[in-house]
Amino acid sequence: MRVAGIIAEYNPFHAGHAWHIAQLRAAGATHVVAVMSGYTVQRGEFAIARKQVRAQIALQHGADLVICLPTPFSCARAQDFARAGVHLLQSLGCVDILGFGSECGDLSLLRRAAAGLREEGVKNSMRQAVGEGSPFAAARQAALAQADPQAAALLRSPNDTLAVEYLTAMEELGAGFAPLAVTRRGAAHDAPEGGTDFPCASELRIIFLERGVPEDIFSSAILRDEASLGLAPVDMRRLETAWLLRLRGMGTEELALLPDVSEGMEHLLHGAIRQARSVGEILSLAGGRRYPTARLRRILFHALLCVTADGFAALPRFIQVIGHNAAGRALLRLAKSTASLPLVLRHRDMKSLSLEAQKQYSLECRAADLMALAMPQPQPCGMEERRQAIALSQ
Repeated sequence: MRVAGIIAEYNPFHAGHAWHIAQLRAAGATHVVAVMSGYTVQRGEFAIARKQVRAQIALQHGADLVICLPTPFSCARAQDFARAGVHLLQSLGCVDILGFGSECGDLSLLRRAAAGLREEGVKNSMRQAVGEGSPFAAARQAALAQADPQAAALLRSPNDTLAVEYLTAMEELGAGFAPLAVTRRGAAHDAPEGGTDFPCASELRIIFLERGVPEDIFSSAILRDEASLGLAPVDMRRLETAWLLRLRGMGTEELALLPDVSEGMEHLLHGAIRQARSVGEILSLAGGRRYPTARLRRILFHALLCVTADGFAALPRFIQVIGHNAAGRALLRLAKSTASLPLVLRHRDMKSLSLEAQKQYSLECRAADLMALAMPQPQPCGMEERRQAIALSQ
């Protein structure tokens, strides 16, 4: 048995994801486990469909076992997203390979970038630039460019940036995976529609939201069933008023407790909230060269979810199984003796876990309850508690 791990959102699963899994199989992986974002995603919003639906599609097209990257780690900055995903794969105790997408596909160059960012001189230069008002990402890239311009150029590409974070997390956590950089195929991240046989997830989400289920062989049938039940596509615009109500009720002291709020940002946010008539206006008013829109959107999303900075104090405390096939069940049998975290397949499994684990799980339940209000037909609370792991026969 040679097990490969993937960290992904599958929002939704598409041809590029199938290509990624196929490359891991070609590299010798006999089993593939995916750590997949649950109800929330890195963009600072809910996924387009329930996590069990997205997991079912992944299982039908190459994955064997899908486990959950829970809130708040799934809607976090790249460093926290990568660290939590690596931690979960490491905690299974049976993963041999970590496969990740990359624009450059050059593992040695990615390793150079990760090693360079750990150098004290680079870190000091970055801290100085941030202190002088530069955005974190720009400051980091500029600091690395002083030492290694070729490696620093990788930080302009989203998948290469995330790959560097995976390698950094592996080093910090002592994860002994063999890293495998899979050259990304198809449309670039957030590319405009059309022009490739490998459309990106952003394009597919836009089609789903605006014109109906995209004609994509990897997800159309299942997503069409979800749409017919009024469960998809999930659309954050349905929560706009509730979101603004939550934000307008927060003072500067409460805003300061949100993840990634620093340097007095709470005052900037509070002023923007007081003036704005939409979430988009808040982002426009508070955004700028120093604070990227993606960071601000995650902060506002954490406010909606009632997540505070102390939610990031610990890594995930349990391994929640979303779905499996026959090969995945073989992995689970092995993981019962190798895993360093408890395996959770159903709601009642949570009752025997630590208070910290139960606290993390309660946040996943809250995310599910709010996501249910952003569905075409709003659903009652308890979606996560009622959920059962997907079990495919083959």
